[in-house]
Amino acid sequence: MRLFQKKKSVFCNICNRELKHKYKPAKEWNIEGFLCADCHIEKTKEFIAKQQQYEEIPESCIICKKELKTEKKKPRWQWNMDSGSFLCIDCFEKKELSYEKRQNFCSICNKKMGFIRYNPKPKWNIDGQMCKNCWDRRNQKETQ
Repeated sequence: MRLFQKKKSVFCNICNRELKHKYKPAKEWNIEGFLCADCHIEKTKEFIAKQQQYEEIPESCIICKKELKTEKKKPRWQWNMDSGSFLCIDCFEKKELSYEKRQNFCSICNKKMGFIRYNPKPKWNIDGQMCKNCWDRRNQKETQ
């Protein structure tokens, strides 16, 4: 026969109220555990107020340091730039072109690559990808 076990009580991390419904705080809030509905709403309001306060400060382009008013763009995640940073339209277009070139053309001979691409070995210190011919030539030099 199986006996019913009582569930452990969970309490709000801020006000210590017993929770019927658990709310998980956002990672940015740096709060461990769960929150009650009231505390979750209050923390959400605080976080939104802080974000709006930061948005009032005029942003500047992360590359050229030009002040941005309305014409700001977020960098793509593939570019490995800081989150929350913005670019002016000119810098965004330049970065986009250089990224497309790096992805679609060989780093050595600038030939347009097809479907198959080769990643250089780390000890070669080459940024980007390589075509088959350049990769083979570089690998032969290394083995000789």
